[in-house]
Amino acid sequence: MYAEPAQYTMKDENLPHYKSKYDAWKKIKVYFIPAFDKERGEKMYFYAIASATLHDQMMDSLRHGDIPHFAVIVEKGYGDPTPEVKAKIKDYYGFDHDYYAGLNANDNNEDATAE
Repeated sequence: MYAEPAQYTMKDENLPHYKSKYDAWKKIKVYFIPAFDKERGEKMYFYAIASATLHDQMMDSLRHGDIPHFAVIVEKGYGDPTPEVKAKIKDYYGFDHDYYAGLNANDNNEDATAE
């Protein structure tokens, strides 16, 4: 047995548009966050991801020196990221560290982000 394809009705126009909201929440941004460990006296870094819809809140938190609770730290380390770490982040999230580092040097921004 099979069903006939559903017909478009006027009721369909009244349904919430979950798809556009869902698609927006699926987009993530990747953040490279340079830091300094005062106890060890070493520079360190974090790579974090968060929903693109929370970008403004993320940047506000970073300006205050915090990584917000909704962000996920996907990599961290001391010194500068190794080529292996950069390759992993690029493979997993499409974030090309060297490309964005070059943009930041030109723009003088603090944190590199990408979608």
